[in-house]
Amino acid sequence: MRNGNRIRPTRRDFLRVGTTGLAAISLSGTIPAFLADFARAQTMPSSQVSSDNILVVIQMSGGNDGLNTVVPAHSDDYFKARPTLGLKDRLWKLDDTLSLNAGMGDFKKLFDAGRLAVINGCGYPRPNRSHFESMAIWQSADPTRARQDGWLAHYLEHALRGTDNPMNAVNIGSELPLALIGDGPPVPSIESMDDYTVKTDQSGPGDADLRKKIIRDLNTARESTPALKFLSRQALNAIVSADEVRKLGSKYHPDAEYGYGFAKQLQLTAQLITGGLGTRVFYCQTGGFDTHANQVYTHEQVLGSVASGVASFHKDLDAKGLGSKVTVMCFSEFGRRVKENFSRGTDHGAAGPMFVSGGGVKGGLYGGYPSLADLDDGDLKFTTDFRRVYATVLEKCLNAESSVVLGDKFEPLTFF
Repeated sequence: MRNGNRIRPTRRDFLRVGTTGLAAISLSGTIPAFLADFARAQTMPSSQVSSDNILVVIQMSGGNDGLNTVVPAHSDDYFKARPTLGLKDRLWKLDDTLSLNAGMGDFKKLFDAGRLAVINGCGYPRPNRSHFESMAIWQSADPTRARQDGWLAHYLEHALRGTDNPMNAVNIGSELPLALIGDGPPVPSIESMDDYTVKTDQSGPGDADLRKKIIRDLNTARESTPALKFLSRQALNAIVSADEVRKLGSKYHPDAEYGYGFAKQLQLTAQLITGGLGTRVFYCQTGGFDTHANQVYTHEQVLGSVASGVASFHKDLDAKGLGSKVTVMCFSEFGRRVKENFSRGTDHGAAGPMFVSGGGVKGGLYGGYPSLADLDDGDLKFTTDFRRVYATVLEKCLNAESSVVLGDKFEPLTFF
């Protein structure tokens, strides 16, 4: 990216840079790429950002079966298309026509408390059934695939430009999603607070001297090429900030019982939020939704994992007085086919539900439920463009101009 005659290294440059000369250092998993001294970022006046609200995005990877998530349990067309997969028992009633999957009891509690919005029929024109392509569409917010950056990266670059907080966004996990990749500062990916430790090939009394040597080597590297200078600055700032981040994290004590697996991502998110790092966006990913065979039990389990994790997360933050500041949004790259397959599962489809929860959310059902009698080549037709949901959380949670971030104007929904 050019700025006058100066070339500013981008996140893509950072991802392409090799580690020659820097192999002595490892930051347990991925390197949190900090662009400025953490302590300085902590003292920045909050007036430089529009608010301190936080968005937590949960990616339900694999293509979640919307029909067996928000179930039309009184539809003859539903049971005709799904003679073995159609769900009748143990459902959680939302209204006279729709119910939640049996695994989502914790979402039912949030719904009854008025804190869960269920947005039906989310999708986009001319749907793509490829996991990779459809996920890229959702993460770029561009069904034409003309944009190569992520919608959240676009938000960070436009709405938070000039704030200099090295942790405006954090990816929880090892794989940075396209949604957070753009031309702005790199977003750190972490899997635990242990990621903020400097690991070397030695241990014991010589560690302090080796740490000093690493810092000297990194300072020397800063006199090299622009790209290597960029990388060395990230590693240096990660070392400088490590102790402070771990100190903040050590003060956290959960006020809810978290399960295992995916729930631990949300517990780490709560830990970072409690530390007051100024992060505006967190991104989590969980899988298991590609249910081509023997779907019923597996699907109930993965839905239950998401619902219970989100419920614990809200309970934890409520107890800390932070619940009103945090919004959670769940999405999947597509739904499933209406008809079950011969393996008692479902294949790649199109439209499906999204979920938004939090203290500032006005719970209820939003968006028309897709017709099971009027299909698009065997798939549900979308009734809600997913970018309307994005526009809503951008404007009502993050206080950003959604048309600037998304490149077009989409009418927000009313679930805030």
